[in-house]
Formats: sequence, structure tokens, C-alpha cells
Amino acid sequence: MDFKMARLNAYHKWPQRTEFKAEQKFDSCLEKNDNKVPLEVAILGKPSNNNQSIYIGHYLDGLEALPRRPDYMFDHCFRVIDSASKIRYAKKGLKGIAQGLGKELVKADPAHWKVITDSLCHNLPAPTLMYIVKRMCESYIPQNDTSKQFNGRVIECTGGKFYDEFIKKFSIDENKNITPTPSGKLLQSASSFMRLYLSGAVGTKKRKNVAQALDLTNPNNVPSDAKRIEFLMSIWLFTMRNERAHGSALSPFKTSKSSLERYESYYFAMLACYIFSLGALSISAPNMIKVSEIELCSLSNTASQNIFFMRS
Repeated sequence: MDFKMARLNAYHKWPQRTEFKAEQKFDSCLEKNDNKVPLEVAILGKPSNNNQSIYIGHYLDGLEALPRRPDYMFDHCFRVIDSASKIRYAKKGLKGIAQGLGKELVKADPAHWKVITDSLCHNLPAPTLMYIVKRMCESYIPQNDTSKQFNGRVIECTGGKFYDEFIKKFSIDENKNITPTPSGKLLQSASSFMRLYLSGAVGTKKRKNVAQALDLTNPNNVPSDAKRIEFLMSIWLFTMRNERAHGSALSPFKTSKSSLERYESYYFAMLACYIFSLGALSISAPNMIKVSEIELCSLSNTASQNIFFMRS
């Protein structure tokens, strides 16, 4: 299929809807699941001011794009995060929110947010982990302002030594030279390591010849719950948000690389962004949502997405 021409033809045929390969696969998956959308919304309290009504409006606009466009719901959830938090991060912008919200959430209710963070980190889809790893490898030697900013966020979150050793181990070619595009096998290994790193659990078996900064049997190298949220927010979700906002990415479901796994990745990104937007509300508008309800929402949705996309 010539996807360039297919996109152009779809544009000319509008308002008639044209389905692409990934969209057809998703519709088939939706049918197998009795047309049940893999998102259950949390119960919200009555808004007490105009800003809180605006948050609900964002959710409604995003939900209307489901089930086929979880990326639109993702965008609206990020707007809630931004709007609900900007007063507390007035001089730091959305970057500051992405880097600081995790610490706020964990400080407010450490027990519930540990469960929520575990539910998200333990269920990250493999393509999501590969996306994160690819961006980390591509930006290690920054080529432009965007990659320079991403590089800075990685260092601020994980530490420069961790980033250096991660690249030396996973982003090298057959001659052991650093490369921005690691091989498929190394990419899979890096993704597996990243899953372990984000699990928040101390390793039980030290690997041979592992760099000190990557040794997860050392509790000092295991990220705290606040740091895990910062990683998800700043390195993963904020990066996706920027690529979409700056128009630097193709429509996610109308490319030759699109697949059902692409939908799975976007649904999970949407879910994570939704959960953190509820977290932002639990601090700025506690009348709207309790953290216990956010925990239930996170657990039920990670489970339902696993069933929907048939992941173990």
C-alpha cells in the first residue's frame, strides 16, 4: 500500500471516512471485545468553580474522540495537568510540572501512589519501552534544541552517570562505538532493563560486569516512586506531548508502521496521562477526586487494557 497516496486520497475523499490498516485491526479487536472501550472513567465530584468545569470539558472533548483516537484524549488530559498545576509551577511551565508533580503526589499520599505507580510501570507495553529507549539513544549526543532539552531531562531524572553507562551498554555498534540507533537485539535488551529499572524493586541477582550505576541490586540505584513518576511524566509523556504539539510526528494510525500495538501504546499513554491528570486534580481540586478512587481507576484500567489487547 502506498501510504503517501492513501493519506492524500483520504484527504480528498473527506468527509467520507477512509480506514487504514491499523484502524481496521483495531475495529476488529473492538468487535471481539463486544465494542467495550478499554477505558473506565473515574467518578468526579461536582465542580465548585469555572476552572473545575473547564477540566471536565477537556475530558468530555477527549472522550468524544474515543475509541479510535486515544491520542486526542491524551492531549486533553495533558491540558488538565497543565491547567490544574500551573499556579503551583508559575515560573517553571509544563516542563516543571512534568518534573515536579510526582514528588507532590507521593508526598501527599505515598501508599496509594506507590500502588498506582506500580500498576503503570509493571504494565508498560513493550513498544512504549522501545520508544523511550530510542529517544534516550537518539538524544545522547544532541543534534538540535529538542534533543538537547530531552537529554537534559534524562540527566536531571536519572543522573548523568546512569545515562552514560546506559548508552555505553545498550547504544553501541558491532565495533563498540556509540550509535544513536542500537541494533534490534540491544534495543530489546535495553527495553528489558528499563522495565526492571522502572519496577522500583531492588534486584536479587547481580549480573557479571555490570556498571556500578546500572547495578539494580544496589538500592541507591533503584528510583523512588517520585522519580518513577517523574520518569514517566518527563521522559515519556511530556516527550510525546511535545512531538504532537510541535507537529513533528505523522498521524499515528495512518502510516505504514501502524499496527494494533500502536493502538495499545497510545491507549496506555492516554491512561497514564489520565491518571496523572486526576492526580493533579486531587491536589488542586480535592473536592473532585480522592486518591483512593484514582488507585481503583488505575488498577481496573490496566487490567482491562491487558484483557482488551490480550497481553499477559
